[in-house]
Amino acid sequence: MIIRWICEKCSKKWIYPIEKCVYCKSPITKQKGSKLKVIGMTKVTIPSPMHPIVPYNIILLEDEHGNRMPKKTMREYKIGDKYEIQKAKTDDAVSIAKVKYDIYEAIKEAVELLKGAGLKPGDKVLVKPSIITSAYPYQAVNTNSNFLNALLAVLLEQGIKREDIIVAEQALIGSDVNDAASKSGILEACKKHGVEFVDISKGHFQEIESDGYKFGIFKEALSRKIINAPVMKTNFQLGISGAVENLSRFGDEKTQREMYYNGIEEMLPKLVKAIPDVLTIADATNGMQGQGPLALGEPAFLNLIFAGKNPAALDAVFCEAAMLDIPSYVRLSYGNDIKKIEVVGNELDALKYPIKKPGLYETPHPDINVVDGKACPACLNLLYNLTSKLIGLRGDEINVIIGSQLSKEMLDGRERLVALGDCAINKLKELEIETAAKIEENIDEVEQLVLLKKLLTTKGTPKITGVDKVRSKMKKLLSRVMR
Repeated sequence: MIIRWICEKCSKKWIYPIEKCVYCKSPITKQKGSKLKVIGMTKVTIPSPMHPIVPYNIILLEDEHGNRMPKKTMREYKIGDKYEIQKAKTDDAVSIAKVKYDIYEAIKEAVELLKGAGLKPGDKVLVKPSIITSAYPYQAVNTNSNFLNALLAVLLEQGIKREDIIVAEQALIGSDVNDAASKSGILEACKKHGVEFVDISKGHFQEIESDGYKFGIFKEALSRKIINAPVMKTNFQLGISGAVENLSRFGDEKTQREMYYNGIEEMLPKLVKAIPDVLTIADATNGMQGQGPLALGEPAFLNLIFAGKNPAALDAVFCEAAMLDIPSYVRLSYGNDIKKIEVVGNELDALKYPIKKPGLYETPHPDINVVDGKACPACLNLLYNLTSKLIGLRGDEINVIIGSQLSKEMLDGRERLVALGDCAINKLKELEIETAAKIEENIDEVEQLVLLKKLLTTKGTPKITGVDKVRSKMKKLLSRVMR
């Protein structure tokens, strides 16, 4: 499809959206061309950073209105050939739409290409974006507000009543989802369309069983059609955060903690089976690369929309497009036939572009490394909050240990070990590994910060003494008085 914006009075034309004609101030009409033919082509044989796979073809398309657009393709075409996009034939198919200037049209295209994914009047819909912590839209930490705004517009256009739609999410344990939704622009998008925003952490939850494991799941998610709307990004713990991982925050706090404690890679596939009727429309307009899933990562500027009824299939296709390793939990969720997933819309090979992979040990602070034993969201959030607040204070390198999936091999050769959170403390005790210090999860954040600061700035082998604990409590009391 080729889209142009045309002045109703003077017929001037733009390739990008405008509200009024810049010449005569008249209204603008959106013109869509769907009957496309090939009128030109060239073959590229030299790779570039944005286009690493060669050879590929650039074809010039023309629609029934005379509008033209170049298109990258791996297929061979002849001048005069029709250019048609086939709809999905299988239920597990994944569609990919490229965003030029109009996210709204890209979302519509991605959904329309799927088999049996239509939305209809009378549907009760729960939109589940990813809003994990307070961050601006350009940081790509959360689902982009422009994406959600367009998605809600598509749902309303399908005849779904605004009172039948809720947008629901909970942030990482320890963060406030309303603060995060406000800073990211999500609340403004909900307000614009008259749609209610719901904090999942407030409940109610219902216990359901899947593959012998019990989950406490947000009750509304079990009685509505779910539109899973994650932001697609890298994750140093899991490989990626995407369609499957986004479903984990349907669980109550106990469920989320236990999923990580029992092995998140094995628990996520069980959770996918437990939550029915999910349509994923994923935000990769910016997307994140590098040290995700929080603000240490960086935008990847992918300009893509992914859609599919199987969240694991969608994650696998995203990994292929971004040239990332497919995580084990995605393979366990989908099965061994990932290469056979049907991809419609844009050609996967024509989109492939290598984004930065996450490292294993980085934190926001240059002198603080992390050894991650698949920490739960609470400990992950705590680590990032504490280390971010110490930026600018240099010291001797320390290794902070989080999570319960730890082994002696993971700690071999590492010194100045600090256990953060109860899971890590208990696991290291079980492994009989001595640490320089332990910082409990349930003490006040000011105390935690004071203790970590002392460990960072101590030469040699740091220790937390009884005097340090008293000082940290005094700091906490003083901070409250100063407020």
